[in-house]
Amino acid sequence: MSRRSCCAAILLFLSALSLAQAQNREITGEVLNAVTREAIPYPTISVVGGIQAAQGDARGEFRIVVPAAPVTLSARAIGYKRSAVKVPAEQSSIELALERDVLNLEAVVVTGQATSVESRNATTAVRNISSDQLNAVPAQSPEQALQGKVPGALINMNSGAPGGGGQMQIRGVTTILGNGQPLYVVDGVVVSNEQIQSGANSVTGAANRNVSTGIASSQDNGTNRLADFVTGDMESVQVLEGAAASASIYGSRATNGVVIITTKRGRHGETQFHVTQRLGRYDAMRLPGSRVFPNKAAAFDAVRYNVGDSARAQKLVDSAYTINPNPFYDYQGALYGQHSLSYETGLTVSGGSETARYFLSGGVKKDYGTMIGTSAQRQSLRLNTDFTMGSRVSLSVGAAVMRSINDRGLSNNDNTFTSPLYAFAYSPAILDLAHPDANGNYPTNPFPGGGGNQASNPFQTMAFLTNREDIWRQLGSANLRWTAFTSERHRLELSLTGGIDQFNQDNQIYSPNFLQYETPLATDGFSGHAVQGTANSRLMNASANAVWTFSPSALPLRATTSFGLQGAEQNTNTYRVQARGLVPGVETINQGTIQTFQRKELVRDQAFYGQEEVVGFNERLLVAVGFHADRSSADGDQNHFFFYPKAAASYRFLAPISHVDEVKLRAAVGQSGNRPNYGNRDLVLQTAGRIGGENGIGVPSTIPIGNPKVEPERMTEQEYGMDAQFLGERLAFEGTYFKRRITKLLLTAPLNPGSGFTNQIINGGELESKGWELGLRANLLRSPLGLNDVFRATFYKVTQTVVDLPVPSFVVGSSGFGVAYGRSRIAKGASTTAIWGNAPIGPGGARVDTIIGDATPDFQMQFTNDLTWKTITLSALVDWRHGGQVSDMTNNLFDEGRVSRDYDQPSPDTTIGKTLGAYRYRKWAGGGDARVYVQDASFVKLREVTLSYALPQQWVSSVFGNRVRGARVSVSGRNLVTWSHYWGSDPEANNFGNQNVSRIVDLAPYPANRSFFFNVDVEF
Repeated sequence: MSRRSCCAAILLFLSALSLAQAQNREITGEVLNAVTREAIPYPTISVVGGIQAAQGDARGEFRIVVPAAPVTLSARAIGYKRSAVKVPAEQSSIELALERDVLNLEAVVVTGQATSVESRNATTAVRNISSDQLNAVPAQSPEQALQGKVPGALINMNSGAPGGGGQMQIRGVTTILGNGQPLYVVDGVVVSNEQIQSGANSVTGAANRNVSTGIASSQDNGTNRLADFVTGDMESVQVLEGAAASASIYGSRATNGVVIITTKRGRHGETQFHVTQRLGRYDAMRLPGSRVFPNKAAAFDAVRYNVGDSARAQKLVDSAYTINPNPFYDYQGALYGQHSLSYETGLTVSGGSETARYFLSGGVKKDYGTMIGTSAQRQSLRLNTDFTMGSRVSLSVGAAVMRSINDRGLSNNDNTFTSPLYAFAYSPAILDLAHPDANGNYPTNPFPGGGGNQASNPFQTMAFLTNREDIWRQLGSANLRWTAFTSERHRLELSLTGGIDQFNQDNQIYSPNFLQYETPLATDGFSGHAVQGTANSRLMNASANAVWTFSPSALPLRATTSFGLQGAEQNTNTYRVQARGLVPGVETINQGTIQTFQRKELVRDQAFYGQEEVVGFNERLLVAVGFHADRSSADGDQNHFFFYPKAAASYRFLAPISHVDEVKLRAAVGQSGNRPNYGNRDLVLQTAGRIGGENGIGVPSTIPIGNPKVEPERMTEQEYGMDAQFLGERLAFEGTYFKRRITKLLLTAPLNPGSGFTNQIINGGELESKGWELGLRANLLRSPLGLNDVFRATFYKVTQTVVDLPVPSFVVGSSGFGVAYGRSRIAKGASTTAIWGNAPIGPGGARVDTIIGDATPDFQMQFTNDLTWKTITLSALVDWRHGGQVSDMTNNLFDEGRVSRDYDQPSPDTTIGKTLGAYRYRKWAGGGDARVYVQDASFVKLREVTLSYALPQQWVSSVFGNRVRGARVSVSGRNLVTWSHYWGSDPEANNFGNQNVSRIVDLAPYPANRSFFFNVDVEF
């Protein structure tokens, strides 16, 4: 039979089925708030045990076609508990009343590419964050907005620089050399969260800047592209943590978890406007501080150590003390004292009819950093539209344009004393470096490295250096659904989903010739540096899905069968041009000595999946099985499909004993993968000089050679849990235990030297992670006078072990600075995140490279409380992280420079050092005892506080007229207080940005900040 004949036969069959539908009837009604009797907008109505569903309008009114027999209708809406009412065969109208879901027990959970279930039936832990939770306090990026709100996830910001830059790690380490980032999906479109570095290494020299691969480095304090997205546009964020939750959807890209972002959409009804205005400021918090010298002799000692010349040191000290008998200049307070007004303005317009709905948003935002000359700007425009074409076809289309401009200054490690905190660590604060003279010339910093071109004046540097990142980003999505067939017992829905995410990132670095460290020549032998970096990224993905829902009349169950095909393409092109030895005053890169770098990547994925979900026994039981099979051009065998199965079940016990409303037991097991990195399968070629008069090509021996048999890493996870509600749903408890086994790790194996190569990528080894996630939600205070309190607490603990390692123990790259300071090392039987370093515990006090700490906290807890009285709400979020260590190299720098703030405090042992600073540095003994600066990173942070007030409607109407539907004002703060014994600014910072295994290096970061904002929201 021809393809055309097959298509015609299928269409005829579906048409015949449509004509064979059973006799139906129509029910109309409305959905109201059970307490206030006000209409609940946009409720979802469905037939219990059936497949029929409908959505109400802005007035809560609905109409639904149901079987002629008696039915039970169920209604639910965002923020409300589900309710069900029996409707006799002769009744044609109904009223449903819903109660507020203050404990968020009724959320909808994504279970497949085109399927979902209510959280009360979910077989895995539910992590759903609402728009209100995300936007309670202004955040620099979505990662920061999620901090403290996702049990099972460790979310850190890499620094306090404006523009974001953070990392989310879900349920521990899942890979060593592979991709460690979760998969981010926005409205069905897989989006990039790349961290592409700026090229600041060409100035700082943190890594070797004399080679093309060193134009930029992982120490450049880059931003993540998730920071481009507007949290105000997000309706919800769902985090799929376990393999069973994500395996059948994303397969070999799901090991690190999946973050599903759903943006807001229009509802049918009159046009509604929402205006948001936010004004605030950022303050540096917990600055390292500088030493206030107790006397002139102490100042001389510190100055002599840094300049290396006693006579010159005496002259500097004498000049300082002549001007002021107690000289002290707060360098850090001045440099990180920018308090310019930050702002964010947003406008949304939504509405539409039953056949066409729209949501339009636009916004501008500018956050000023605490360091002078730094800021982050963002402009955005989004349009989401939904069309209903008859009773069977719907189309949803979304498009967004975003622009981000970030000026981030310099921070982190360097070898040129250009990173401000690095320079301040060797600059006794006795000279005024902050103020230029009448001609605009800044003082020369005479201290670090003896001054001259070995040092910098950070005030001069930040006034004239350019480190700008400019991103244009476009996102498009579409979803076409066709209800091919529906009857009393059957429903077949076909859908097509696709989209594209692309961005262009432009980085500009310019360091003028006249800066101190550039004069007469910088330490690399050139004066004047510039970098032009460009990155183009395009991700496309599409899927075709079929979902058949069947409710047999003879059995009390509903079965949902889904099957689909998926395809994706990821294309990136990154190139940089570095110019050194510039003509004074000229910023362009077509001059001087030039180095270039380029990297292109193209990965294509194809997959198919299948899933079966059965809900039975009056929606008490849910059983789900499924698989995902995919292949990738990054795999060694590009034609081989790798299968990832899953199975899960849950059962709800209703009112099993007195005061217990419900207990749900759940269990799930599944597998997911982590595909190889681009190029792991290939031999890399490079020029090899002239051979026989021709250009030679060879395989470099200094990098791992590819493996044509490489395959995805594989994770097998078991998850068991219990959810329970008590006392009329005033109290809810959640407990989850998970155990993960990650096999076929991507590793580098040494080769026989006789082969001519050093090492090769292989699959092997095994990691294990296991842990607990606990949650408690309480709504014990419910007063008819309008007083209501909701309390939430979560607990998370994970332990991680290297179970098997087929290669010799090895140090993880970009995890530290050797045995002297502590770094990550992978060794069989040890903790995956153990910190290894020198300790004098061998015979006779000999140094031993041993475990001296662990990056993973002992546990972390979060506490949230929302107290409401009528229209006033006070909310707070406290984040407690206990245990875990950090290599505080910033403390080491300040001790070495003899300028740490507590340098003169009493020494624990004066035989080692007369003061506390001297004691620490000498006990460290040049790296002989790394434990001194591997410090406890425990903290308690007041993450968020918000006080909001909804203005009385009569006030609003008297001022703005009846067209304004409501107004709310609020004040909020983020990271207002940190309680910690940690010496540095922030134990969450990391010099190397995103890192798979451990984030342990605090080395002259951009300091953390706190924010204060005043917010106004008006709806009309």
